[in-house]
Amino acid sequence: MMARILVIDDEKDVRVTVKEVLVRAGYEVDTAGNGNEGLEKLRDLGADLVITDVIMPGIDGVAVMHQVRTEFQGIPVVVISGGGNIAPMEYEPSAIKTSAYLASASVAGADATLTKPFGRETLLSTIEALLNG
Repeated sequence: MMARILVIDDEKDVRVTVKEVLVRAGYEVDTAGNGNEGLEKLRDLGADLVITDVIMPGIDGVAVMHQVRTEFQGIPVVVISGGGNIAPMEYEPSAIKTSAYLASASVAGADATLTKPFGRETLLSTIEALLNG
C-alpha cells in the first residue's frame, strides 16, 4: 500500500496540482485549505507525510509543523512557500520573504523545504527520500 500524504495549502490551484501529481505517482492524498482543517484531517485520517504551505490565514505552516511534531512524532513535514525569482535589475521582496520563511521553517525543524513553483520530479524525489530514508 502506498503512503498517505496530506497537502495543506490555502491556494486551491496548488492543492489540486500537487494532489494530481501525487495520485498519479500512486500515493493516497488528502487535502486541506488551512492549518486547522489540515490538523483535523490528520487526526481523523492519519498520514505518512505532511506537505504544508508556510503562509496561510489562521495557523501558519510553522505552527502546523510544530503541532505535527507534538502529536504525531515521526511524520515527515515538507514546508512549501511561493516565491519569485530575482532578476538582475529588479527587486522582488516576495522572493526574499520566501527565502526567509523557508529558512525559518528549516531552523524550526522542517524535514524539507520547497519553493513554489517546484517541479514534479523535485516533489516526488523529496517525498521518496523522506518516506524511504
